[in-house]
Amino acid sequence: MNLHKNKNIIIGIDTSCYTTSIAAISLDKNIVFNKKIMLKVGKECKGLRQSEMVFQHVNNLGSLSEKIEKLMTEYNVVAICASEKPRPVKESYMPAFTVGYNFAKLFSSMNNISLYKTTHQENHIYASLHTNELKNNKFISVHMSGGTTEILLVENVKNDLKIEIVGGSKDISFGQLIDRLGVKLGYDFPCGKNIDENALDCKENIKVGLKTSVKDGYMNLSGIENQVNKYTKEYDEIYLSKLLMDSIVRNLYKSLKYVCYKYNINEVVFAGGVASSKYIKKNLNEKLYKDKIKCYFTESEYSTDNAVGCAKIGLNKFIGE
Repeated sequence: MNLHKNKNIIIGIDTSCYTTSIAAISLDKNIVFNKKIMLKVGKECKGLRQSEMVFQHVNNLGSLSEKIEKLMTEYNVVAICASEKPRPVKESYMPAFTVGYNFAKLFSSMNNISLYKTTHQENHIYASLHTNELKNNKFISVHMSGGTTEILLVENVKNDLKIEIVGGSKDISFGQLIDRLGVKLGYDFPCGKNIDENALDCKENIKVGLKTSVKDGYMNLSGIENQVNKYTKEYDEIYLSKLLMDSIVRNLYKSLKYVCYKYNINEVVFAGGVASSKYIKKNLNEKLYKDKIKCYFTESEYSTDNAVGCAKIGLNKFIGE
């Protein structure tokens, strides 16, 4: 086997609810490949059934196979790592992830290389850490995506993440809030980019913010959706978007301030598609900075669904063997 660091790579695969992702990292930690295909959602639809996700992932992996074949003419693949489920807990399961993991199993067997497995949540955290260097091994991570809003206490022990849920939403997610408003306003699903741009474009100050329900790091968000719906005929889409994003920032601020104080932590890593919001990044940074809490956001390509984290986890496991 050729052991030249620049030519040996680990492939990562993640087949989430809305994206088929494949990435590759070299042994000297350079991302040499990062491709993704968004799953198609019908107009005015608010999501996909699992069977639809599985069907599209199978087709997307077929489409990406040519790019993988070309990648293998330039590099030597020594291992593959895939997300097998949403979270690193026993009862976690979602059919969409089995597509990517079974593809990885077949690829591993056919090429006689090491196979590693991880989870979607760990993939997101490692992808966010790709461009950020923390001062401490123990930190708070906020995973906020289309279906998840969780605040996690994370301890990195020799590249093995110990994760405990210490806050988050008790009902719907931030992603659902944003997409439901976006669909109501006539945007294509997913609607995060449209709502974020609207909020940034709005120059009008929030007159009266939406009421929040936050206790001990946990949030009840369904009430926010009800409040926003009452204002849809009163305000335009620009102001409505800012009203919603402002409430998300205030919910996060209250929850994170409590959790960081409770666990004596001053570093927060943001992961997931909602974390790519420029409005949230700007306004939450300003609020938490006053409490001496450091926020770590990353580029959109690493915060939205991707497989870079899977590749990084595979690299750590490969080096550790």
